[in-house]
Amino acid sequence: MNSTDLIDSLSEPDPFYVTIRHLHHVYEYLLATISFSLNGCVVYLAVTTRNPTMKNYCWVLLMSVAGDMIYTSLNFLSMMIVEIRAGKMWFITTGPFIHSGYPYNMLMSSLYLSGMYVTIMTIMVQFVYRYEVLCKNTTSMKKFFKLYALGIIWSVVQGFLTWPCFDPPSEEDTAILKSHPMYTFDTPTYVNGDVKNLSTMIHFTSSQVVIILLYVVVVITGRRIHKVLNSEQVKMSKNTRDAQSKLTTVMLLQATYPGIIVGTPVFIGCGMAQMKMDVLWSGMYFVTSISFIPIANALTVLLVIPSFRRRIFRKTGRKLTDSSGVSARSIGESVDRRRPSEAYAMS
Repeated sequence: MNSTDLIDSLSEPDPFYVTIRHLHHVYEYLLATISFSLNGCVVYLAVTTRNPTMKNYCWVLLMSVAGDMIYTSLNFLSMMIVEIRAGKMWFITTGPFIHSGYPYNMLMSSLYLSGMYVTIMTIMVQFVYRYEVLCKNTTSMKKFFKLYALGIIWSVVQGFLTWPCFDPPSEEDTAILKSHPMYTFDTPTYVNGDVKNLSTMIHFTSSQVVIILLYVVVVITGRRIHKVLNSEQVKMSKNTRDAQSKLTTVMLLQATYPGIIVGTPVFIGCGMAQMKMDVLWSGMYFVTSISFIPIANALTVLLVIPSFRRRIFRKTGRKLTDSSGVSARSIGESVDRRRPSEAYAMS
């Protein structure tokens, strides 16, 4: 083999990493398709709910779905990969803007982060709303919309703080990125956050602190909701209490998924960057875990909420019951006679 052949062989990309990049794109397409399909089903079931007393929670559910679909759309647009290398957090765009320079690379990272923050914020808003309904017996949708709007504003501001806090590509950083075998070929555009910069460190730290605070709110409101449901403070029939228990299960699962799959990677990822660690495969973990949230949330709603599950698996001519033995007909007849805080559970 002469020197020219040797150089050509060294410049050829590793087939293994070429396959990984290809599978990542296939994964993103499948993820978007499944997510939009499942969340579209949730939207249909929520919009076509007949009982007017069930609409309050359905509006909240629609906002939750909206948050998940926003994230799915922005993730599909950016196909973001997050790597931890050389004490920096790299936001690598592999979607349609893979070779677009500034400002598109910065815009992609900002939109991606905003969508990710929305998924966590929405969980907190749901717990606060249910706490207001059950513990304070108030169902002000105006108040809820204001809280949700504030959450959206915070998510966008936190996401777009990348502009003053993150760095655009440089020759030195591009060389570091290319040292990763997955980016030696068809090198994508990127931005990164360097912990040497005070503004970047503040941004990482604030992300960690805010996630902790959001989950503190979730835990506090969740404990108070649990306390009310297990006391005589709210008069409920056995069927309604069973339905409340199922709704609690839905909310706990929806809070646990982002906490483990989104909150933990963000918290640990920021920490690893602050400790100037090199984590070769961090990007693939962040991609596959965080992006699964919209699917997990939709499946939880469809399979755990009794009325939705019945409508999906209903068989003609058969009287269906949920796992607690509550028939669809009995729920429909009894929910109208309950006050809003009880009817809310039956959605």
